[in-house]
Amino acid sequence: MATTVGTDLSRDRISNLADSILVTILSRLCMDEAARCSILSSRWRHLFPCTLLNFRAFTRSGRNVVKAVTSILAAYPNEPVLSLRTGMLFFRPQDQAAVDVWLRDLSNRGIEELSLWFGFDEKRRPIPESLFACSSLRRLHVINGTFPDTTEAAAASLARLTKIELSDVRISQKSINSLLSQCTVLEHLTIKFTGKLRTLRLRSRSLKVLHSTGDFETLVIDDAPNLERVVDKLMNQREVDIEVVHAPKLEFLGCLGMSNDIDVGDTIFTGKVMRVETLMPSIKTLAVEMSYMNKGYTMWLMQLLKLFPHLETLYIKRDNSYVVEHTATGSWEMRRPIPCMMNHLEKVVFEVFRGHKWEMEMAKFLHERCDFLKTMEFHCMDDASRKNYGGPPSEEWVMKRKEFLCLSNRAAGDVRLQFFKRQLAENHHEHCEDERYQRDYYRDMYDV
Repeated sequence: MATTVGTDLSRDRISNLADSILVTILSRLCMDEAARCSILSSRWRHLFPCTLLNFRAFTRSGRNVVKAVTSILAAYPNEPVLSLRTGMLFFRPQDQAAVDVWLRDLSNRGIEELSLWFGFDEKRRPIPESLFACSSLRRLHVINGTFPDTTEAAAASLARLTKIELSDVRISQKSINSLLSQCTVLEHLTIKFTGKLRTLRLRSRSLKVLHSTGDFETLVIDDAPNLERVVDKLMNQREVDIEVVHAPKLEFLGCLGMSNDIDVGDTIFTGKVMRVETLMPSIKTLAVEMSYMNKGYTMWLMQLLKLFPHLETLYIKRDNSYVVEHTATGSWEMRRPIPCMMNHLEKVVFEVFRGHKWEMEMAKFLHERCDFLKTMEFHCMDDASRKNYGGPPSEEWVMKRKEFLCLSNRAAGDVRLQFFKRQLAENHHEHCEDERYQRDYYRDMYDV
C-alpha cells in the first residue's frame, strides 16, 4: 500500500514491516493467494519458503490442493515443515500416491502437526503406512479416512503424539489399543463417528481427555490415573455400557442416561437394579440426559447423584427422541439425603429448556433442596408457538417461569436464575474452557 507523505514521496508501508510479520501474513493466506503475492515482490518471494514452517494447504476454490502441495514440497526440498494442515482433498487419477509421497517427505522435515481432510466423495481413503515414518509427530488430525492396521511396534514409532483426533475415520479396535499402549505421552484422544467398536478399553497413564460419540458398545476405563474428562454427547442414545476400574482424577463425565449400564466397583446401574456402594468422589461435573417418558426417571437421577458425593455442576439435557410434553409418573420426594446436594452442588444447567411441567418440577426440586446452590441456567427454546417454533420465547414467558421458582422454599440463600435466548451449544463441553467461547457465552441472556 503506497501513501503520499509530506513531500509527495511514496512510501510502501507493508515493505517496512519486519520479515516475521510478513511471513505471518503470507501464512494466513490461501496457497494460491500467497503464491500470487510472492510473484509481485522479490522480497516476498524469498519469504514464501518460510511459510512452509506452518504450511496451511488451502486454496480459495478448494480444488487442486493435492497438486499444489506436491509441487510446493518438490520446489522447496530443504525447508523444514513443522505443521501441515490441508483443506478438503480431492484426488485426480494421477494423484493416487500423493499422500504417501508427502508423508515420506515430511518424515525428514521434522513434522510435528499433521491435519488431513479427505473429501467426502473419497470413500474414506486409506492413510498410507508411511504415517509411521513420521516419528516426530505430536498432533494428528484426520477427517474421513481409513487408519492403517496398527501393531504395537508400528504405534511405538508415533510415541511422541500428545493429541489424536479422528473424525469419520475407520479404525480397528486393535489399532486403538496399540496407540493407547505405545503413545506414552498421549493426553487428548478424540474418536468421532468411527463406526461401532465392541470395546474401548482405556489403559493409558498419560491420557487426560477422551472425546467420543458412542462409537463402542462398552467403555472400560481400566487404568487411567491421569484421566480428567470423558465427553460423549451420544453415550446415552447409543446405549454404551460403562465400567470404571481406575480413574482417580476423573472430574467430568457425560452424557449419561437411563440406557447406560454403569459398573463402578460394587456400584451397579443396570435395568431396574440401582445399587450405590462404591463412590466416585473425584467427579466435579456431570452431564445427564433425562428420558422423562420412562417410568422411574426421577428415582434414577436421585440414585445416580449419590454416586458422586462431591459433584459441583450438573448439566441436564432432555432426550431428543421425545418431542411431546407428556411424562411418565415420578416423584421428586427424597427418601434419604443426597450428599452432593447437601454439601457441594453449586450450579445446575438446563441445556435445552422448554418450560414443560417435568422440567419445572425438576428445577423446583433442585432449587429447593440444594443447600449450596448459587446458579441455575436455563437455555430456552419455544416449542409452543407455531410462529416462533425453536426460537427464543418471550420475556413474559420467561418471567412466569422465574416467578414460579422464586416462590419455592429455598434451602440456601439467593440463587442466580439466568435465562438464555438459545439452547446450549452442542459442543459446549468441548470448548467451554476456550477464552473466546467464554467471552461470548453470556451475550444472549434475558434482562429479567
